[in-house]
Amino acid sequence: MISVPQPTHRLAQKFTTPQILRNAWYTTWGVSLLLLIISIYGVDAQRKAIENVGKNAAPSIITAQQLQDSLADMDASLANELLLKPGAADRQVLAAFEINRKKIADRLVAAAKNITYPEEEKIIQSLQLNLSAYLLRLQEARDARKRGDAAGTLAIYQNAAQLMDREIIPQAEKLGQVNDRELEKSYNRQSFSNGGIAFAIAIVGLSQIGIICAIQLFLYLRMRRIFNLPLLGATVIAIIFLGYTIGSFIGASTNLRIAKADAFNSLYALRKMRSLSYKANADESRYLLDRANAAGHERSFTDKTVRILNIPDNQSIDSIIANVNQKRPTPGITGLFADELNTTTFDGERELEIEILKAWNDYLKIDTQIRQLARSGKIAEALALRVGTNQGESNWAFDRYKNIHTKLMDLNKQEFEQNIKRGEERLDNFEIIAAAALGSVAILTLFGLRPRLMEYL
Repeated sequence: MISVPQPTHRLAQKFTTPQILRNAWYTTWGVSLLLLIISIYGVDAQRKAIENVGKNAAPSIITAQQLQDSLADMDASLANELLLKPGAADRQVLAAFEINRKKIADRLVAAAKNITYPEEEKIIQSLQLNLSAYLLRLQEARDARKRGDAAGTLAIYQNAAQLMDREIIPQAEKLGQVNDRELEKSYNRQSFSNGGIAFAIAIVGLSQIGIICAIQLFLYLRMRRIFNLPLLGATVIAIIFLGYTIGSFIGASTNLRIAKADAFNSLYALRKMRSLSYKANADESRYLLDRANAAGHERSFTDKTVRILNIPDNQSIDSIIANVNQKRPTPGITGLFADELNTTTFDGERELEIEILKAWNDYLKIDTQIRQLARSGKIAEALALRVGTNQGESNWAFDRYKNIHTKLMDLNKQEFEQNIKRGEERLDNFEIIAAAALGSVAILTLFGLRPRLMEYL
């Protein structure tokens, strides 16, 4: 007769029950410690990415772009001042220049206080030196104008304008580019690592839950213990903590994505558009001031307006507005504002975009009138239309466009700041919560296994 061996549990053959329970206890503690390390590492990396985007790089980029705006607007104000006869300079023209000069000083100080990367310091120093040289030439131009030296005034202004175009504004652009490169690196690096960290947290967290459940199953099968309240409590805490950790991590990642990819990218494009607008506005003044090079200034103006918004011949502002109203894409249009129109995200954004289209179109229509007057020899009328602030005049139209444009930027800025804040709040006190939760799991596991181990003493 052949005897058939009874099946036995391989684990029980290798280890005694106390050894199995003790190893399970140690394993649970080890996995809890590993989960604590991985989750804190992931959250810390996420927190640093949010801080780098929201507190370091993005504000520096915005400051650099605001600096460009003020520089271009200051140059336009100077050109407007020189367009007028000595003693006839409008108070608003002079006030605009002084306001921009103060803004530039404040923004240079802000940039200097927020230096994060090595290149920034040299750029800021160079900006300050070149700006001092520009302001010196500005005063020379004013002095020449007072003497009635029109040719000298124009020559000095041309020299100052070249310094602004070739040195000062490019340096301000470079200041923003340094921070933009670092922002993209930080954001892309964090986006790439987020998936891996979340996966690791999920695997280790599920392993922890699985081990605790396996211990309870073993106790039931081996020792007929149906309920082990400490282990049941450890399981519940482990499940809640894993859900909280994954939720916090993914939630903060989502907030960072909305802040960077939706709000900041739109804000960045709008700020570049704003800077180009100021530069184009300066070109409009230069067109009247420097008549010998009027064609070049007109080409420069057109180039900038096309980079802002280029409308195909078979479309018009009205057709674009109709598409925006109906939430339809507008094929064929290109430029910075075209990108904004095709990526509308937030409530109220679409309405402001339509208002900007109307205001920008009004400004361009007045610009056409200025050039028509200048070409027909009506320079005085062209000058009055250019520097005028009444309804239907150029400065009125440009200010109206700026005001609406500011509202759209403020909307995106608000969304950016809110999502950065929400991302930070999701991670607040995470280390304390993680240590308390996983410490509780470890202690409850000990309390659940210790009585069973005591039975074998």
